[in-house]
Amino acid sequence: MFEFAGVEPGGSGLLAGLTAAVDTLLDYDPRGVGLADLVADIAGMHTQMQRLSAVMMDMVAVCDVDGGHHLAGYPTTGAMLTDGLRLDPGQGQAMLRTARALRGRLQATLDALAAGEISQAHAAGLARAVRRLPADVLPEAEPLLLDVARAGSPADVRAGVERIAELLDPERFDHDDGKARARRRFDLSPTTGGWWAVDGHLPPECGQRLAAALADYAAAAGPLDLRTATQRRADAVADIADAALAGHPTGITAVTIVADADQLDGPGARWDPTGMPVGASTFDLAVCQGRLQLVVAARSGIGWKPLAVGLTARYATTAQRAALNVRDHGCAFRGCTRPARRCHAHHIVDWRAGGPTDLSNLVLLCAYHHRMVHLGRAHLIPDPDSPARHIAVPTRRHIPAAAA
Repeated sequence: MFEFAGVEPGGSGLLAGLTAAVDTLLDYDPRGVGLADLVADIAGMHTQMQRLSAVMMDMVAVCDVDGGHHLAGYPTTGAMLTDGLRLDPGQGQAMLRTARALRGRLQATLDALAAGEISQAHAAGLARAVRRLPADVLPEAEPLLLDVARAGSPADVRAGVERIAELLDPERFDHDDGKARARRRFDLSPTTGGWWAVDGHLPPECGQRLAAALADYAAAAGPLDLRTATQRRADAVADIADAALAGHPTGITAVTIVADADQLDGPGARWDPTGMPVGASTFDLAVCQGRLQLVVAARSGIGWKPLAVGLTARYATTAQRAALNVRDHGCAFRGCTRPARRCHAHHIVDWRAGGPTDLSNLVLLCAYHHRMVHLGRAHLIPDPDSPARHIAVPTRRHIPAAAA
C-alpha cells in the first residue's frame, strides 16, 4: 500500500466504490470473454485510467494550494509525492507541475483528460506550454495542441509546443536550445577482451538520423537471419562506420515538405508532419543538405491527404564532392580542422534564391559550423588568400564548444 507518513490511511471514504470496482476487476478472467471484447476492454480500461488521472491531478493541485504536504511532514508537495508514492527523483515535482498547470491555466486540457480523450502523458506535454509560451498566447495555442494530442502521440505534443516557442521567439528558442544541446554526449570506450562500451545522450535531430540509419542497416537479411534485433543494430553500427570511412558524404538526409494544395498559387506554407509551421532557421538548415521530397496535399484535420509526390536532388554530386575536397580540404570555418569527409556541401547563395549547385557556389562546412551559419552565428566571405573559395567567420560572440 502507498501511504504518506504522518497521515492516517483510509481517507474520506470517497474511494470505497472505486476500491470495490477494482476488486471486481481483479477477479475478472480475460480468457472468459471473446478476443474482440478483450481488445475493446483494453481500450476502455485505458480510457478510465486517464479519467482517474484527471481526478488525481485535481487532488494534487488542491493539496498543494492548501498545504497538505506540511500536514504530512514534507517541505514541498513534490517531495511528498516522490517519497510517499515511491517515485524516481524528480517525478513528484513533475507531477506537481502538471497538476498546477492543468488546474490553473489549462482547464480545457483537464476536461479532455477527464473525458478520456487524451492521456496523462499528453497532458504533461501540454503543461510544458505554460513554461515555454507567453501567457497571452496560451488561450490560442491550447486548442491547437489539444487537436495534436487527440490525434498524435505525447512526443507530437511536445514537438508542437517547441515549434510554437521557436516561431514566437526565435532568439530565446535558440538560447534555450543551445543550453539543452550542451548536455549532448557520446562515449565510446574500450573494455576487456577488445570489446567496446557505448553510452550517450543525443539531441533530437541526431537521434532521429541515427535511428533512421540503424533501421535501414539493421533490417533482417532474410528468414534465415537468426540475429536478435539488438544484435542486428550492433552489426549495423559497423556497416555505418564502413560507409563513412568509404568516403560517402555526410549530412545528406531526407526532408519532406508538405504544401497545402489550396496555397500553391499564393505564398505557400512550410509544414512538418504535426501540421505545425516550421521555423525559418530549422527549415533552412534541414533543406540545405538533403534530398527534398515535395508532397502536395490537402489538409484533413491536423493531418494531410497526399495528392501528388515528387523527388528533387539538391546536393553535390560525387564529382563535385571530390573537387570540393581537393579545393577546401575540410571545413571552411576559420580555424576548424575537421576533414572533408566529415563536412556538408553548403550553398553560398541559397538554391531557393537561385543559387546553383555549382562548384563556385558550394563550400564545405562541418555539421557544427554549418548549423552556426544557418543560425546567423557565422557568415561566409571570400577567402583573402584564395579568391576562388570562401571561408566562414563568426558574426557575434558564442560559446565555442557547447552553443550548438
